[in-house]
Amino acid sequence: MRIELTHPAWKAGVLPLNYARTRTDYITIVLTWQAEMIKYDMVKICDAVFEGGGMRGIGFVGAVRKFEEAGYRFRNVAGSSAGAIVASLIAAGYTAEEMHREMASVQFDKFKHSAYWGGLGPFGAALGAAKNFGLYSAKLFESWLGDLLARKGVYTFNDVGGRLKLTASDITDQKGLLLPNDLKKFGIDPGGFSVATAVRMSMGIPVFYEPYELVDTEGAVHYIVDGGMLSNYPIWILDDGTKWLDVPVFGFRFTRHPGHRRTKKPSLITYVKQIVTTIVEAHDDEFQAVVRGDLQRTIYIDTLVDGAKIGITDFNMKPETIQGMYENGVRAGTEFLKTWDFKKWNKDYRY
Repeated sequence: MRIELTHPAWKAGVLPLNYARTRTDYITIVLTWQAEMIKYDMVKICDAVFEGGGMRGIGFVGAVRKFEEAGYRFRNVAGSSAGAIVASLIAAGYTAEEMHREMASVQFDKFKHSAYWGGLGPFGAALGAAKNFGLYSAKLFESWLGDLLARKGVYTFNDVGGRLKLTASDITDQKGLLLPNDLKKFGIDPGGFSVATAVRMSMGIPVFYEPYELVDTEGAVHYIVDGGMLSNYPIWILDDGTKWLDVPVFGFRFTRHPGHRRTKKPSLITYVKQIVTTIVEAHDDEFQAVVRGDLQRTIYIDTLVDGAKIGITDFNMKPETIQGMYENGVRAGTEFLKTWDFKKWNKDYRY
């Protein structure tokens, strides 16, 4: 589909969406409009990568709000775990305001759903873990996200026009997966694969959630879990650290705070949570140490709310805590944008 409009039409924000016959036509029109807006400095286009962080993900939404208010529009997005959730919603066309409204209204503890022996409480969850390699089922989460994406007409990766990339971990082959690209290895059409299912794979906290099962072309079962195990901050998807960039690639991450030191032996559940946190937070810092300029283009969001650290698996957060995490993101985005200069960054680190 070829789009030709005069400058006054673009400037007025008149998009010929009535000519769109398919989702691909719609994406073509919008991306062409964005490219034209860049010429006239009316819209700032950026790419973004969101790291994993579990229940802290609402903080990303607060930061995204400030970028939207500053005139930025997101082109390509990538993420892992909680970052995959936010990235998928952005790719589907959600604004920060819409994401905030949805996340502030959902009861996250419902995603701790034991599908088989839920009526037996912790004992039932343990039975589920023994049988299915996870304390909880992620089916309710996948259904919730699928409904949100469907409201924007997004069901498969074809519907987002190649703008979305996610990570997951194949513990059977002990390798990372780039979704949807690596689905070819399983005889699956990447473009026709469900976005909600891919996000569910990316956010499948090991042991906490049951792994997703993929069967390869030889009939072998592969257990797929949280992308954060092997690449929690997949900035490499959109920037290898060497090329000149036409638009900024921002990294959205969380600050690291030392955990509370316990004098007593932790419970099994607490012990599992500590393992998960260590696995997820230990990766990818090496990238910033090696790649020039990565630190300078990263937005760090505080994980402390009223002096308490928000954990990856804190599903029982109160509404005021959720709002506090969101406001942390707002502050982080505000402070970052005060000094950000893309032309200077490109000159300092990529020319």
